[in-house]
Amino acid sequence: MKKLYLLAPVILLSGCMATQNDMLLLQSQIDDLNANLSTMQKNQADLSIKIDNLNSSLNAFSENMKDLSSDINRLSGKIDDYGNLTDKKINVIGQSIKKQQEDVEKSLLPARIYSQAMSNYSAKKYDAAVENFKTYITRYPDAENLANAYFYMAESLYEKKNYPEAGIFYAKILDKHPDYSKTPSVRFKYAMCLLNLNDPAKKEEALRYFKSIVKDFPGSLEAKASKERLQKEAKPAPKKAKATPAKAN
Repeated sequence: MKKLYLLAPVILLSGCMATQNDMLLLQSQIDDLNANLSTMQKNQADLSIKIDNLNSSLNAFSENMKDLSSDINRLSGKIDDYGNLTDKKINVIGQSIKKQQEDVEKSLLPARIYSQAMSNYSAKKYDAAVENFKTYITRYPDAENLANAYFYMAESLYEKKNYPEAGIFYAKILDKHPDYSKTPSVRFKYAMCLLNLNDPAKKEEALRYFKSIVKDFPGSLEAKASKERLQKEAKPAPKKAKATPAKAN
């Protein structure tokens, strides 16, 4: 019984010691856990700072992208404006070139028509020449070669023996271009047209023109031809022989 009393404190002391060790171990584990928690909290704080920095960087990047987008839009607008301006300039230049070409064509067209008319006249294609000269005279009444156009128009008609119309164009030259270089020829041909009308009144006018040529252009070929014409017209017409009546058998 005495032994049991002695053993009880030992057992009790042993139990106390085990509990104390457990407490120390638990406290150590708690301390480790707290340390780990502190480390985790610190790491979390660092991570939060990094996330904040990243968000700031992202926000800055987003702002930069907005600025870049605005710059791109402005640049695109300027490019569009420049493109539109360039298109307008190209259109203006194109229209200017087209107008210049049209002006050149317009200025060359009278010369082409006149040249074609003269070519037809030289080739004795008088019908074609008359049409060309009519076009030239009608379209370009103030043209440089208008007097020549009248003259060769009349010459073409004269060659066609269309004396009434030829006379009209010779008369226009005498009326509108009194200083024309071919005036002696114009007067002579006009007088010849009058003669070919077989009208006594027109014949008298023709003779007056022949006389004016001899007076105003004495050394010209037309003056010589006019003298010959005057001499010819001055000769009395040969009398027709009277018909001899047939003798009755």
